[in-house]
Amino acid sequence: MHKRVGYTELLNSKIRSDKLLAARDTVRRAKLKMFLDQHQRASQWATCIAALVDASRHNVEVTSDMLCGAIDRCGKRGMLDVARRLYTDFHRNMNRPRSKAVHVAYMAACADCGDFKEAHNQYVRLRQRDTAYFSRDVSHVPIVSDDVTAEYLRAAVAASRRSRRTGSVLHNEGKRQGACASVGAVGCHCSGADIARSLNEEESTGRAAPWELALEQFVSLRTGGEGFRDHNALTPVVVERVAWLLDAGGKWEHCLRFLQLCGRQNVLIPPEARDAAISLCYRHGRHVEVLQQMQHMIATRSPPAERSVRLALTSCEEVAAMEQYAAPQQQHEHQAWSLSLTLFNAMRSNGVVMYQQNYESPLRSCTMAGRWEDAVTILQVMKKDNRPTSSQVYRLVLAARIERCNSFEEAQRFTQIPVMQNGGMIVYLALLRCCMNIGDWKNFDRVNREMRDRECPETFDKMRLLIEAAYMRGQWHSVLMRFARFESITGHELQRVKEDKIVRRYDEDFEISDALLDMVLDAYERLKDHKDPVVHVAYRSAVKRKEQGTVQLAFSSTSTAATPHKEWMFAHTEEGQSTQNDL
Repeated sequence: MHKRVGYTELLNSKIRSDKLLAARDTVRRAKLKMFLDQHQRASQWATCIAALVDASRHNVEVTSDMLCGAIDRCGKRGMLDVARRLYTDFHRNMNRPRSKAVHVAYMAACADCGDFKEAHNQYVRLRQRDTAYFSRDVSHVPIVSDDVTAEYLRAAVAASRRSRRTGSVLHNEGKRQGACASVGAVGCHCSGADIARSLNEEESTGRAAPWELALEQFVSLRTGGEGFRDHNALTPVVVERVAWLLDAGGKWEHCLRFLQLCGRQNVLIPPEARDAAISLCYRHGRHVEVLQQMQHMIATRSPPAERSVRLALTSCEEVAAMEQYAAPQQQHEHQAWSLSLTLFNAMRSNGVVMYQQNYESPLRSCTMAGRWEDAVTILQVMKKDNRPTSSQVYRLVLAARIERCNSFEEAQRFTQIPVMQNGGMIVYLALLRCCMNIGDWKNFDRVNREMRDRECPETFDKMRLLIEAAYMRGQWHSVLMRFARFESITGHELQRVKEDKIVRRYDEDFEISDALLDMVLDAYERLKDHKDPVVHVAYRSAVKRKEQGTVQLAFSSTSTAATPHKEWMFAHTEEGQSTQNDL
């Protein structure tokens, strides 16, 4: 009886002691949490580490949230070695497995420090571990999920951007010192630690770029049969990171295809991914694709970045120029001028800082599309905002008005305006287009004769215009002769630009549209048996230009989206194609 009473008292005493210890641990843990919350700045990482180490020595339970916060502070401060010790040794001393949040925090610290080598090695180790678990248990929940993958991709993006900046610094310094043979020979302004770290990463990864390795891991994760696909969904964050990786690699066609596949799978595409595609396409001169991406953002009410809007304004001007000379009868399909007006009004209504180029670019787009009323509206806005307006801008607007005149006499009245007196080629080309629109060939010949008498230089624009005018008048032989002359002069000028290397080379200046090539081929069909050898030379030149081809992208919604054919663009195996489709 006394033993039972003693045992009961002993048990009650132990319960009271455990409660007191639990209450004390709760108080100490609350104090520790309060202390860490008071030291949340990245500069206070050392204080947080000392508090966690002291708490561990005094048997205070350290939660995963506390460890994640400490690792995050170390990552933002650039102390990846300290974060690694928390991630490995500290957990080993606590004899407790790491939670998924700790893995995500450490991968985020690698991304903050820009250390892709460490992130890649740890990611591969985690994936191999999960693969081994999958082989034993199909229902295993892997650590490598969309959260860890998103931070891993962010580390690759940060490393790629740093490599690009370091490469540009080294390139500029090398140009200044004289084309050094190696990176070590260049005395750059960036720190030696950054260059050494970059070179070590390249050596450790087999000279493969971070974006390339990350995309390889991501594709194999999505297409492999280990079981990771269900746990690595295409979240908006992942889509954004993949788009920026493709931007770092310069793969504009893969970026557009990836966004198209995400749209087909009803995946939410964040505006940052569209911004990456716009930046990438603009950098590679894909202005039609820039407009398509901006139209997608407007249709889905996704807010674009300010830089994307400015790039799209410039692309609208480029597309408007391409429409003006490529296919005037199909200008309504792209409506680059309409998009430029939409972006212009949106920038003003949202209080975005407007530069002079942001006024003149949509104005030029409207004038090239013949929308002189909208161009006049922009002129009025410029006057209201006290923006300087040059005489060239006024001439562009009046030239667009002259082209839309219903009679040659009305067009002549506009040419008498003082600002148009010394307009030169702009005025003459506007009069020629006006005569073509109303079919006044008598005045067309008179203006053309006056240009020859005054020895006005015959520009490429005038040559293209004369080819179209000859076709409209049914002068088939003249079409072929003028095209042969255009081909000869452009070939000579292009060769001169290549050899002299004085002015920048713009290939679009020497190109001719498919519409004009069709006119030349149609004119040759009517003069097949002509004895003039120049006729056949012109035909062969037109066929050669036509054979260069225009390849339309499979995901393009524009009927005239011209893409120069290159052997590397779609040269991928069936396995690679299935891989892209599986994404």
